[in-house]
Amino acid sequence: MADSTTYESQSANLPLPSTLPLIDYENVLFPWIANREYVGLGWKRDKSWRDTGPFVFNMSFGIHPAVRMYYSPEIIVWLEGGRTGEIEDGAIVIKEMVNPPSAMYNEYRAGLVEQYPNDPAKVAEEMSNYAYDTGGLNWTVMVKDSALSHGGWFFASVYFADKDDMKARKPAIDTFEAPYSPPLGAGGDGMCMRCHASAAEELIFSALENIEGYPGEPVIFRVDESWRDLPKAQKPAFGASLEDMIKSYVNDAHDPAAMRAAHVAAAKASPVDQNKDFTDMFPGTGGVDITRANLQTLPSEWLDHVPARPNDTQHFLTSDNCLGCHGGLGGAPSGVTMFIKDGSEYGDGYNISEYGEWRWSPMGLAGRDPIFFAQLESEFALLEQAGVGDLSENLGTTCLSCHGAMGQRQLEIDAHANPDLGLDGNAFKVEYTLLHDPLTVAEKEQQVADGTYPYHQYGNLAREGISCAVCHHIAPPEQAAGQPDYNKLDTYLMNGTTGVFRTTAADELIGPFSDVREKPMQNAMGITPMYDDYIKDSEMCGACHTINLPNVDAATDEPLPGFTPAEQAILNQAAKNAVDFLNEEFGVTYREPLVQFQHSVEQATFIEWQNSQFADAGTAQSCQDCHMKSNFETLDGTIKIDSLTTQIATIQDTNLPEVPNALPQDEIDVPFRDDYKRHNFVGLNAFMVEMLSQFDEEMGLGPKDPMTYATNGAELSIETMALQARDETADVVIESLTEADGTLEVVVSVDNKTGHRLPSGVGFRRAFLEVNVTDASGASVWCSGCTNGAGVIIGPDMQPLPTEFLDVVPEGATEALYQPHYDVIDDQTQVQIYEELTQNAKKEFTTSFVHRVHHPKDNRLLPWGAAEPGTPEFVERFGDSAVTAAFMKATMPEGRAEHDAGVKAGKDKLTYQINLPPDVDPASVTVSATLYSQAIPPYYLKQRFETAPNGPATQRLYYLASRLQTEGTLIENWKLKIQEDSAQLQ
Repeated sequence: MADSTTYESQSANLPLPSTLPLIDYENVLFPWIANREYVGLGWKRDKSWRDTGPFVFNMSFGIHPAVRMYYSPEIIVWLEGGRTGEIEDGAIVIKEMVNPPSAMYNEYRAGLVEQYPNDPAKVAEEMSNYAYDTGGLNWTVMVKDSALSHGGWFFASVYFADKDDMKARKPAIDTFEAPYSPPLGAGGDGMCMRCHASAAEELIFSALENIEGYPGEPVIFRVDESWRDLPKAQKPAFGASLEDMIKSYVNDAHDPAAMRAAHVAAAKASPVDQNKDFTDMFPGTGGVDITRANLQTLPSEWLDHVPARPNDTQHFLTSDNCLGCHGGLGGAPSGVTMFIKDGSEYGDGYNISEYGEWRWSPMGLAGRDPIFFAQLESEFALLEQAGVGDLSENLGTTCLSCHGAMGQRQLEIDAHANPDLGLDGNAFKVEYTLLHDPLTVAEKEQQVADGTYPYHQYGNLAREGISCAVCHHIAPPEQAAGQPDYNKLDTYLMNGTTGVFRTTAADELIGPFSDVREKPMQNAMGITPMYDDYIKDSEMCGACHTINLPNVDAATDEPLPGFTPAEQAILNQAAKNAVDFLNEEFGVTYREPLVQFQHSVEQATFIEWQNSQFADAGTAQSCQDCHMKSNFETLDGTIKIDSLTTQIATIQDTNLPEVPNALPQDEIDVPFRDDYKRHNFVGLNAFMVEMLSQFDEEMGLGPKDPMTYATNGAELSIETMALQARDETADVVIESLTEADGTLEVVVSVDNKTGHRLPSGVGFRRAFLEVNVTDASGASVWCSGCTNGAGVIIGPDMQPLPTEFLDVVPEGATEALYQPHYDVIDDQTQVQIYEELTQNAKKEFTTSFVHRVHHPKDNRLLPWGAAEPGTPEFVERFGDSAVTAAFMKATMPEGRAEHDAGVKAGKDKLTYQINLPPDVDPASVTVSATLYSQAIPPYYLKQRFETAPNGPATQRLYYLASRLQTEGTLIENWKLKIQEDSAQLQ
């Protein structure tokens, strides 16, 4: 094997990465690299091994370890041409990497030359062995392929899994098997792009002064004596390493073997055993209970990969394009950016980067949400039962316009813009969410055979849920031609709800800062970051948080109960406006069959906020104010930071070691922001996050953060929910406690502190009061709202209340029992549950989103300052708009609560009259009142398991739910505590 260039260079003659599926390409490229076949082609290489940053106290502060680069002839031609024009496809830059510092290898080679002055082949052989065996030789590789992405490079890391594989020169190849870690090869890779986007040209920093045969010298960095075999007295700090001194960095975050090993070490086994409390309540009959072998699992999150297209970037890209710069840094020597440290080692602490918190938020998980996909299967089954099963794709595509927003929207964009592609933009099928790029030729042939090959990229996008490119592309709704002269709110209500949003240009992403550095994003993705205040407007959130849906079993010739013909017409017209917009903009008609039905607002979170003092000048708090924290606090209070100051991106900037051919400093000098807003995006749905955390392998999620190495992303999300529940959701107060003749009278108040109803969102969320009386020994003697281990509310006989599953119809009655809204509770079988209950046309209770005909109960607590349509307060806030009034009916209580002034004011007050057992001394008891939240209450789960028991998503939900370990978690016994108070007689 030659050690230097002695003859004319030859091209690699390898296939381009775009011509083969990923794993097939890795099987060609990686062995070629691992055996150093490029050396025999006479390529130019660096003058010597060199460092990429200082090496002091036995620690490297470089971006990479010690490196030596090899350059294909195409690269040399481009460099000799003054770094102008485009690099030819097939060009390769190979970065050999060994344990630092470079002095080890340069001095070793000098010794070999001295030992074998006339035998360069021997020098080359020994040097190669030293690099493999002592240096742990591994590589990063860039292959130019303009068909891959806007940046036009394939990035790869090549390494050996162990010493035996190194001896055999057998490199690791991606498998995408659990535990999931970032891929070794990818086109337009986001993590590499973190630095390479700062290059002045063509995303590479290569310089002739580094290369043999050209004038000049490489950049030199400080290297101390800590690596040398010297007596302790001659070493820096008397032999102490920097790790010893500051208890910091352990592994090189750029070593692919260490990265993979860290992901394996962080993996935890998914629960296997079922929870008896759960299976007692939900026996799993009808085929819903399956084994692990039959479980429908989701692809690895690292297969969610869609880079910017080569010539004209598309609207929607996956988050791996963003994470390299916006994924944080977890400690020395890389730095601490968008990260809160709680220990000395790299990754000890909390990743509060944009990517890090989004990844484990309900928005980041929306495209993998097992509850949502089970809901869809139920909806399809109910449509079939109603004889309108042909609407399933129409409804599914509508729902996925939020939960799979990027995939659904990009598909309709591409189908409309390029009819020759043969894509069907009218149907985003649920099965697309299981697709991914074929990894082998065999997989590609299978996708081609079953007709799914053109759709796999849209599955990659859809699984990302509400990803970066969704919110940062949303533009304000507009009034269409011929519409009335709506005000701003009515323009939104009539044109911007239910996942129908306009977007900015494909090559622009909006943000809250005007002084951003544009060039790195332009280089990496062809996208320019733009300032737009709309990113801070709550209305932007309303695109998916006001949902206006059809009711497919209601009469079409009369309004829904509770609506006038004029109000119904407004809601129906809003749906028709969406059809017109989508048809005009994208040529799709998938919502058109749905507008024949009467519409109503199924989710109203944004308009609940709009109809509150949280939207009023002087008392305003936006969605972003509450759900994008500007502070940080741990649940135990050991860390509390009132205002976060950090850079919002980590790039090859002026804080990193010098590199040649970087952009001018003023284009890469990322400022520190003292108004950083976290992307935590949480409510109280810890149930879903806990499921995906405990079953990360089944749901395709990795156990370790790719940039910071933190392993507590899910825990941070849940802890943020716990803080929000404890401090920002509700106050529970025992207002008074009195006793007369052995009867306790307890007045309890629940005060909603949120900017919307409590609970809000989908109608099946519920919160309930547990009022428990315990004697001196702590034993319960009376309880309203106590539950069993499955979160099912039980009575004094320890059995589920007949109201719990909404399916008990007493003899002679026509409707099932439920818990009404109470002002007074005097029996343990009565429970105050804050919830919306809906019935279909037959007055059967339902959790369907499109059979919501009757509303016997909605006592969810309104936010402070809510105004009722038709009142002077409402007119003062909104004027006399009929559009606003029609939509705002969805923000008002129904049933008994309609007449409860407290519920309307956001503070419910009720009285408990408690007859104690005769042998209990009232003076000895303690009364506690606790408010709990259930994002997926028992009746909801029962309806899912019974409606579509043979559906793979429903079976998956049962598999996860029946094995979910709640003990010791925030959702212990299937309920989440919000607030509590206790009292004794005085």
